[in-house]
Amino acid sequence: MANKKMTYSLAITNAITALKTVEGVNPEVIEKLTALKTSLDKKNAAPRSLTAQQKKNETLKDEIAEFLADNADTGFTVTDILKAIPSLDGDSNQHVSSLMRQLSDPDKDGRAERYTEKRRTYFRARAVD
Repeated sequence: MANKKMTYSLAITNAITALKTVEGVNPEVIEKLTALKTSLDKKNAAPRSLTAQQKKNETLKDEIAEFLADNADTGFTVTDILKAIPSLDGDSNQHVSSLMRQLSDPDKDGRAERYTEKRRTYFRARAVD
């Protein structure tokens, strides 16, 4: 159990188990803790949906990935990408840079590849193995 993260649900389970072994504990306490654990488990099991901004970002990442795939032999800076894709008009370099970081992270998206040349960072479509 040393490697398992202590969650509220797990802590309550441990408390309930410990209280059941103690004499003289009010059964109402165990009942309340059990109800609280059930409520926590129900809340944590609820499906999570994306916010409006997250949905918009996913659409933008799809457009960027498509643009990079269409121009697979060329590397682009964040500024180049910002100018080349009409839906990014009026967006900031910081926002596009954040999207590119997500696209180039193999653990998150991995559709883009990041490389540096002469102290400038470029992105291109990730080569398919």
